[in-house]
This record gives sequence, C-alpha cells and structure tokens, in this order.
Amino acid sequence: MNRAGRPGRRGRPGRRGDEGAATSILVVGMALCLVAAVLLFGRVAQAGDMRSRAQRGADAAALGALEPLRLRLAEMALSGTPPAGLGAWLLADDAPQNAAERYARDNGTRVDGEVHLTGLDGTYAKVKAVTADCQLKKDGELTEQEKDDLRHGRHLCTDSKGDRGIGRVGNAVAIARLVVPDCTYEFSPVPPGESAPEEQPTAPARLVCDGTVAWPGGDAAAVEKKFKLRLVDKESDVAYNGFPYQNIGYGGAMPPPGPLPAGTPEMIRRAIAFAEAQLGTPYQWGGTCTSPSRLAATMGNCDCSSLVQMAYRAAGISIPRVTYDQWRFGQGIPAGQEKAGDLVFFRMGPRGPEHVGMVVDPATHTMIEAPHTGDVVKFAPYDGNIGFRRPYAG
Repeated sequence: MNRAGRPGRRGRPGRRGDEGAATSILVVGMALCLVAAVLLFGRVAQAGDMRSRAQRGADAAALGALEPLRLRLAEMALSGTPPAGLGAWLLADDAPQNAAERYARDNGTRVDGEVHLTGLDGTYAKVKAVTADCQLKKDGELTEQEKDDLRHGRHLCTDSKGDRGIGRVGNAVAIARLVVPDCTYEFSPVPPGESAPEEQPTAPARLVCDGTVAWPGGDAAAVEKKFKLRLVDKESDVAYNGFPYQNIGYGGAMPPPGPLPAGTPEMIRRAIAFAEAQLGTPYQWGGTCTSPSRLAATMGNCDCSSLVQMAYRAAGISIPRVTYDQWRFGQGIPAGQEKAGDLVFFRMGPRGPEHVGMVVDPATHTMIEAPHTGDVVKFAPYDGNIGFRRPYAG
C-alpha cells in the first residue's frame, strides 16, 4: 500500500504542473484582457480628445465668423457713424464663411456646411466643425456599405498616423454673438451770436461708444475692444435676411424700395429703402434717425441730415452728420447728371447749405426729405436746389 501509495505521492508534482499551466494561461488571459482594455481605453480617450478638439475648432470658427463684422462696425464708429442697426450686409457675402474656415483650420478642424447667421443684423453665427483627422474603424465595425466604400476609395479619411480608411471624426457645434456697444453723439453748442438752422443741429463734437471716444481721433484698439464676441447657447429667434429691410423704423417690416432707375447699385437701393421706411415719421430737430416713431416725439426721429446719414449707414457707407459737412463730402455732380441716391442741397447759409434731401427719381426730380418741424418725412420735388453730391465712388 505504501509502495502503491508512493507513486501517488510522486504524482503530486504532475498536478502542480497542471496548476502552473492553468495559472500561466490565466495570467496570459488577464494580460490579453488588460491589453484589450488599454486599447479600448485608448480608443475611448482618442474619441474624447477628438470631440474636445472639434469643440475648440467650432468655438473658434463661430467667433471667427463674426470677426469681419466686428472690425467693420468698429471702423464705422471710428469714422463717425453710429454702428447700431448696421449688419452683415456690409460685408462680402462669403466673408463670414471664409473667416470661419480660416479659424477652423488654425485649430485642426474644418467647417462642416455653411455658417448660419441669425439676428436682424446677422450678429449671431452658428458653425459646425469636424476634426481634420479621424479614428479609423476596425474591420468588424464596418457596415456593408462602408466596406464597399473602402474597396472603391469613397468617403475615406486620414488618421493621426497618416493612414487612410473609413473612420469617425470628432464633431461639435458652437454659436457666437457680436455685442455692439451703445454709440451716441455729443453735440457742440451753438457758437455765440449764432442760431441753429431750423433743419439741422450744430455739428456733433464726438461719437462716444460705451464711454470711449470713437470719433474724432479715437484709439482703434480701445474702440475695437468695445465690440465684444461671446459664445452663447442658442441662436437669435429673429431670422437674418441679408438686408436692412426688417423691423427698421415704425410699421414693422421694411420692404425693398419701389421701382428705381435701371442700374441702381444694391447699396443705393438699401439706402433709399431705409429712407422710405421713415415716410410719415414726424421731423425732429437734432433727431438721430436711429429709432423713428410715429407715435411720439422722440430724439430717435429724423432731421434732414440724419435721415440721409442713417440711410447711407444702412448701405454701409459712412457720411458726416450735418448738412454743412455733407456738402463737402464725396464728389460734386452737375445738374442733370444726378442719380438715385445722390444728395441734393438747398438754401446756402453763412456756413453752407441748410437743408438736404436724397434723390429718388431723377426723371421726375423727386427726392425724399425730412423737411422741418411740424412736417413729416415725405417725397418732394427738388427743383430750386443749389447742387448735388455723390457720397460714394461711382
């Protein structure tokens, strides 16, 4: 029995060998699981990193889409024109898209689709961005369509190692808003011994934007800082239609102007459309024409020179505030060669013309004007004028 039993005792190392093999297999299995977990974690981490990079790119692209408008409005303020009510129509149509794409590229992403502008003036921009590189899918993750795309080289992307295939990109959406400062004129007093003309105030002394002097001689860097870009959670509820034709002035939507002479530039159509939107608004001496009302007397109503200044502002052209300065601005136009949009002047006084209107139809000698206290913005003939000026090149 003992001898018989001895082989059993000698056999114990054999069982220990089986246990060792099992342990080795377990260790290898655990190692493989650990490797798989590390690889899975790495892919999850990579996906998270791609989403983060996509969000940074989307944020930059949304803010960048509004940068051209921010600089343009600051430029208008520095030239002496209040920027309120100005919008993205001042820019080339592709300016927001081009800027967004540039900022996206600088952040390792690309814009997916078109920049979407909202707000009356196009001061909100929504952008979707995707990462420039991708995370390639494993063979087992490919759908039948994706396998076919891979065979035929369709819809391929490049990962961070330079390998091409079917993969996932990080994607994100961002919305930015341009916050425009409140810019208001401060006027000089009437010189001693002089009285202000009925149709216009004294010349403005300065344009101040949120406490910072923008004009004259404003510091460009300081003024630009007043025009702030912010990331926001939602778009504006107001659609942007690309024109200053909506909700400007009393009476709601502002339609395009009526028939104008052939060849009238779009910017002049915009200027005349703005002026026509104020028809029927009571004249206000010294009024800024920034928030006209037919319901009450307000300094937001128009006088003669602010009517044409704000009309041209809607077209993206900055002109001086008062008639005296407008008379010296732009190019003189001989009588009979005037066009729609030209300024027409009346009543030469000691310091220059004391009234101004805007030509609407040269064929019928029709202008639009803000005449004087007690009257309203209206169409009128411009016979008896003293001259014309064109405040733009053309």
